[in-house]
Amino acid sequence: MYMIIGGDGKEYGPKPDSEVREWIAEGRLNAQSQIRGQSDADWRILGDLSEFAGDLFGATPSAPATPTPSAPVAQQYQQPYPQYSAQAQSGTNGMAITGMVMGILSILSIYPCCGIPFNILGIIFSSIGLKQIKSNPHQAGRGMANAGLICSIISLVLLVVLIGLGIAVGLSSP
Repeated sequence: MYMIIGGDGKEYGPKPDSEVREWIAEGRLNAQSQIRGQSDADWRILGDLSEFAGDLFGATPSAPATPTPSAPVAQQYQQPYPQYSAQAQSGTNGMAITGMVMGILSILSIYPCCGIPFNILGIIFSSIGLKQIKSNPHQAGRGMANAGLICSIISLVLLVVLIGLGIAVGLSSP
């Protein structure tokens, strides 16, 4: 039975020699891994033990492997790469920005009656932006979408009022 110091500095064991051989085959231990027998007091490197040298490391017990600066002291089970899932997009919603711009344009172009495409598009884009923000709370732009919706509705109402006043003035004059 053997005690082993892992790459994380923790002590593992007691482990039978068959499990030590499995760890070597898996690459969790190398010739520089620290190991000691359960009854031994001193730690040794795995490459110095005759029962694990030879075929496992390609070294003989009389010529232990010399450590290289890049060789790790001990290898242990490597964690798999973290799995990242597609995260919801954060930032400002593009539909909300577009809806606000269309709402502002609809108010600015109300007098010559050119605001009709802008207020309809402002209502559509702002509504879509609000739905997207509701389904993805990490996105910003709720205020922009609301402003675009309000501006577009106000310009539509003002346009209807101006058209109504124009008709009323036209009917009242001879």
